[in-house]
Amino acid sequence: MTGWKGKRPSTRMGVVSILRENFIKARKMQNLLKSEKKTIDEVDSNSEVYMDILDQKHKVMVHLHKEDDVRILVQLANKFNLKVVANHCLDVHREEIFSALKANSIPIIYGPMDSFSNKDELRHNNWRNAELLLKSGAKFSLMSDHPVTLQRTMFFTLRHLLRFGLSRPSAISKITSEAAEILGIPNIGQIRPGFKASFIVWNGDPFSIPSYPILVIGEGKVVFKD
Repeated sequence: MTGWKGKRPSTRMGVVSILRENFIKARKMQNLLKSEKKTIDEVDSNSEVYMDILDQKHKVMVHLHKEDDVRILVQLANKFNLKVVANHCLDVHREEIFSALKANSIPIIYGPMDSFSNKDELRHNNWRNAELLLKSGAKFSLMSDHPVTLQRTMFFTLRHLLRFGLSRPSAISKITSEAAEILGIPNIGQIRPGFKASFIVWNGDPFSIPSYPILVIGEGKVVFKD
């Protein structure tokens, strides 16, 4: 069903056209404000949002899977000097595409791994693509896209990163400190002075199947204790 979209285009080219049009309109509006030909009260709410994005007041979280979408994102980010984060990227199956994101300082929230490839844009989805992501050196964290893969099982997706040679501390950082850094949250994800105390204590090796949490601290408070 596409009726809910109204007159909006359903093609990728159409969507990109809308984005470009709105960014160009916002940039022109910024110029009019600087020249005092317009006042802020004359700016429509939609343009205000795009103007804030142009001023890098917000990170743009971009949903994409396919390699051609990644290339378009890189073009848009460079043309309008945007601060963006690529979400998903599961259909990316060439290292050079991940490398392009790294070269343009675009971090990735990758996943959800272990999910079904139930649509055409996931034709090349494979857990082995994570090896290419690691080889590229691109900045990334992992997502669950709950309930696509349940948030409580997200820790198990780290096994793929371990298989491709990532150390255990580095793997854990993909769902803790690096995730917080990519999202721009300054005081979580690490155990250090000035950070909110959020961590899990296990009864054994957390990567061992029989192990289980015995203490969970969330922002300085005990939320679970066995």
